[in-house]
Amino acid sequence: MKTSWKLLLIIIAIAAMLVSACQPKEEPKETEETINVKEEPIVEPEPEIVPVNKYICPLTGIGVEQEADIKYRPVAVMIDNERSARPQSGITEADIVFEMPVEGNITRYMAVYHHTPSEKIGPVRSARPYFIDKALELGAIYVHCGGSPQALKDIKDLKVDAFDDLAGTPVYWRSTDRKMPHNLYTNTKFIREVAQTKKIEKDTAPKYFKFSDEFFIPEGGNGQKVVINYDKNYKVSYIYNNDEKVYYRQINGDNMKDKENKMDIKTTNIMIEKVGIKVLDSAGRLAVSNIGKGRGYLLTGGKLVEIEWSKSSRSGKTTYNNLKGEEIVINKGITWIQVVPDYTKIEFGE
Repeated sequence: MKTSWKLLLIIIAIAAMLVSACQPKEEPKETEETINVKEEPIVEPEPEIVPVNKYICPLTGIGVEQEADIKYRPVAVMIDNERSARPQSGITEADIVFEMPVEGNITRYMAVYHHTPSEKIGPVRSARPYFIDKALELGAIYVHCGGSPQALKDIKDLKVDAFDDLAGTPVYWRSTDRKMPHNLYTNTKFIREVAQTKKIEKDTAPKYFKFSDEFFIPEGGNGQKVVINYDKNYKVSYIYNNDEKVYYRQINGDNMKDKENKMDIKTTNIMIEKVGIKVLDSAGRLAVSNIGKGRGYLLTGGKLVEIEWSKSSRSGKTTYNNLKGEEIVINKGITWIQVVPDYTKIEFGE
């Protein structure tokens, strides 16, 4: 009988424990301490809005802030490249630079300026017919000091808007740190002011290249370095910088610099046009076959691409196609155009 009572008590105790375990537990009451450590809601940061330039420089593909910044006519300035003229001034502000041979186994530059001002450009030198052809296709004001007889005739016959120092156009001055003829200079401010006075300033410039929306590296050969042997005493080199994505320009192995700001001359794209050259007279003046078609190269992003250039007339735009006949795309930035005699040795590599 005692055992039965003990068994009954054990059963009652177990039942009580089960009932207690099944009861819902009370939520713990929040204390001041627990309230203080409550997690704040996570707020996602607003995405950064990157401004998109609505207005684009047609010569470089680079955006500008105001529409007024691109309502300019290109200006094409003939620049001396003899040894006594180096280093030149104002090269870093140019959007496009052409280099072509002239008499005496030397070359000359034509620097093209659009919306970027330059306070000193030069030394300014004389005109040649094939440079005029490039200025015409850009619709540029052609800035020079004298010229070959044919060039001066072309400027008159073709009604080229040109500023010639020998004609008394007031956009020039001579420096005292160099001897003539390597000391004649101009700037964009004077050129724009006289253009406004003569009512030849325009508010448009042609779209000259086809630019990629984003920086790209084309399929091609090794374009890390190119050496153009214009003459045994004049070798132009471009060395690609992978970090900056630009080419540094050298003359005879030395980095080319701007005289005014001491900056290295750099470019994003290099266009090489191979052309026929013929000596015309005893002075060594040249005929450059830049009308028609020819082969060449594009260097951009450290790569080398074979191209074909074509130009239908003196004022016709030069077009650049790949060997499939498609217009090439280049990266946004400065472009140097090297017009090279077809017999010139060109070296590529590291």
